[in-house]
Amino acid sequence: MKKILLVWICFIYGLFFSCTQEIASDIFDRVERYMEICPDSALLLLNRIQHPEKLSGKQRADYALLLTQARDKNYLDSLQSDSLIELAVDFYRNSDDRIRAGKALFYYGKVAALQKDEEVAMKSFLGAQEKLEHTNEYRLKALIQEYVGYLNEDRNMYDMALENYRRSVDYYKKVGDSLGIAYIYRNLAWIYERKNNNDSVTWYVTEAISLLRGDSTSPVFPSLMQLCGVIESNQKNYLEAANYYLIAIKHERIGDLSAYYKLSLGDTYMTLEQLDKAEECFNSILLSKDTFALSTTYNCLYRLEKLNARYEKALYYKEASDSLLQIAQKEDLRGEILKLQQKYETEKLQLEKKLLRQEMLIQLLGGVALFIILAWSGIFFYRKMKMRYRNAYEKCMQDYSRKNKEIINANEQLIGQYICQIEELKQKKIEAADSFKEQIEKLEQEMQFLIDKNREIRENSYADGISVLRQLKGGLLIVENMTSAEKMQLFGYIDSLFGSFVTRLCEEYALKEANLLLAIFIKLGFSLEELVIVFDSEPEAVRKRKQRLKSKIGLDSKTNLDVFLAIYPRKMSC
Repeated sequence: MKKILLVWICFIYGLFFSCTQEIASDIFDRVERYMEICPDSALLLLNRIQHPEKLSGKQRADYALLLTQARDKNYLDSLQSDSLIELAVDFYRNSDDRIRAGKALFYYGKVAALQKDEEVAMKSFLGAQEKLEHTNEYRLKALIQEYVGYLNEDRNMYDMALENYRRSVDYYKKVGDSLGIAYIYRNLAWIYERKNNNDSVTWYVTEAISLLRGDSTSPVFPSLMQLCGVIESNQKNYLEAANYYLIAIKHERIGDLSAYYKLSLGDTYMTLEQLDKAEECFNSILLSKDTFALSTTYNCLYRLEKLNARYEKALYYKEASDSLLQIAQKEDLRGEILKLQQKYETEKLQLEKKLLRQEMLIQLLGGVALFIILAWSGIFFYRKMKMRYRNAYEKCMQDYSRKNKEIINANEQLIGQYICQIEELKQKKIEAADSFKEQIEKLEQEMQFLIDKNREIRENSYADGISVLRQLKGGLLIVENMTSAEKMQLFGYIDSLFGSFVTRLCEEYALKEANLLLAIFIKLGFSLEELVIVFDSEPEAVRKRKQRLKSKIGLDSKTNLDVFLAIYPRKMSC
């Protein structure tokens, strides 16, 4: 009873597990359709999977990849940990699915970039680029080039970053993503601004704004307005610059970014000597959580208080600015130390794995060597037996073919004699023709009997040759894949069909197999398209083959090769 109960429990659990798998597969298909056009719906669908921890294999990897992708597209702060996306990376690293492998490596690179591990991030992005090299995933390729550009820009490698951004623009153009192009144009403008190339800055900003087509709700619009302010400020048009900064602040939806626009606005007010507005602007930034923005703000307030001759406040802001800067530096240092610790642990783990693999390799080496020896011996024995069987088979076929040829040739000689006798009787005088009528009919019956007998011998002897010819004619077999036995069967069949066509070509012109096969196909009326298929070549290569065959036979330029082979060999007269 207990055994029966246990079986039922296992059955119900298996049924539930299989249903869960099917439901997950259906959800994944829908999520992939919604990911680009409606990422919030994709995330809601993924959250409907009640027991994701029960997924395994490909479904587990797909879940990890799709969930990471959905969270990223919904601007959720979910890429700080690499444990989720690493499941997908490990599964797809050596798989044939290059698109999912590329996506997994891309998001793994984003995780590493957020963790300030630039080396791992760059390797992941380049690995993703390699996986997607021969695919049509242009949008993902554009994102990869964009993020590689960010890394190069952070390293002050501006020329390489410019090249990455230009490639990204090319990919975005292939999918018609004007918003993606606008973002890249903004990045290019910032690099040229650092290089003091104002003309290029103006061109890229103008092009990016034109791509938005007046859409001020676009996320990239505020940063473009900030760049317009920078352009005007460089031209000392400070009032126009301030207006652009105000537009940027008005349309920015992310608080930390608006803090930087306010810094630019406050600095412009200080230049215009509107100190009250500058102070109001800087004070509005003090609630920001961005350490670097706060440090810069306190430094601006320090300069502002110095202009107002309030030195005590100025000293306070200076100390606050320096303190925040030190905190930021300590955080960076702590991050570097943590990264070094993680790197040490990773290298230690890799070393342990390497030693373990070496031990396993030593243990398996003897068995692998023995297996190779046995496998090689088996292959050698198999090939030897196969060669022996093939030789015996070919010899048997040759003997059989020779005997059939002798019978056919004898019958054809009789047929020729009968034809000559009939012609002689027909040439007798008309008045005596009736007396030979019975004799002519008897000779014709004998001829038909011999013809039918020859046809039967040919069909029985060269059934395999007929089969090979049908395969060639139907495009199911190409010359390169023909075996020696198949070629011999085809040669024998054509010889019997066309009065030793192949044999006489060999004797008179010493043609090799490739030329003999081409001559046979021409004799049988193969078209150029069919010759291209059976030789697996280009039309021009087939024409060159025919020209070489014509040269081998010794035909002049006026003689048509197809006509020559069609009537070869010529029938002998009585």
